[in-house]
Amino acid sequence: MTLADRTAIKYRGKMAKGYEAKRKKQQRWDIENKMVTTLLQRLPHGSTVLDCPVGTGRYLPDYDRLGLYPYGIDSSEEMLALAAKKGFTHVELENADARNLPWPDKSVDAVVSVRFLDLIDEAAMKKCMAEFMRVARHTIILTIRVGAKYVLKSNTATHDGEKFLRMIQRAGWKRMAALPIFKQGWHVVLLERTQRSKHR
Repeated sequence: MTLADRTAIKYRGKMAKGYEAKRKKQQRWDIENKMVTTLLQRLPHGSTVLDCPVGTGRYLPDYDRLGLYPYGIDSSEEMLALAAKKGFTHVELENADARNLPWPDKSVDAVVSVRFLDLIDEAAMKKCMAEFMRVARHTIILTIRVGAKYVLKSNTATHDGEKFLRMIQRAGWKRMAALPIFKQGWHVVLLERTQRSKHR
């Protein structure tokens, strides 16, 4: 079983129920929140956002406050149920695999993916990024752990930073910001299409 497959079934039961309470105690949680929400403010009012994986709906209050229209994708029904309990009725939540998104090309303005790419292996990361770059019209906000080379461990992965940059550039995207959020290579990254679509 690959790391991506293990991650897909990991966040269920007790892990799902205790996820947010446990993470809120981490310093990195607050740092991520500040940086991601700062980048979200760059999106025009009324923009559509695909949050993948949406988890417990961590950013739903921010989308609501900023006038953004979110769609949430997750492979865990338990996490989706917890997100639904937050009571934001304008969000659409769907059980799906990030490696094969059920969305047409350029169907949302932005994709947000936090605390995910470091939990999957390189092959899965490439598939997910290809999907994110396919469905997003102009913006991707993500967190990723990068280093000088790809390192896979039992529960996490550090991705090759140079290979990641070449991959997005080949797909017609540009890294606009890479903000360090923690030690050991963690970054919040802002990507934009090099040529924005003129069609909504």
